[in-house]
Amino acid sequence: MGRFISRLVQSDFIKIRERIVVKQLKSKGPSESMVDLTIQDVQRGFAIDSHGYTNDVVLFLRKNKKDRV
Repeated sequence: MGRFISRLVQSDFIKIRERIVVKQLKSKGPSESMVDLTIQDVQRGFAIDSHGYTNDVVLFLRKNKKDRV
């Protein structure tokens, strides 16, 4: 069972990670077009908009609201 799951993850997940949209954001380039941020973009660290502008992907972690006082 372990080998089956690892093969499934390796083959199918690699193919679909470039199609799964995590969030849609506005590009920081001059066109300010919307960019679909995918799992692959997060792993690479950048996303390219429709006009070819490369946007860096930066993730932030915050404390819970109750701990931010």
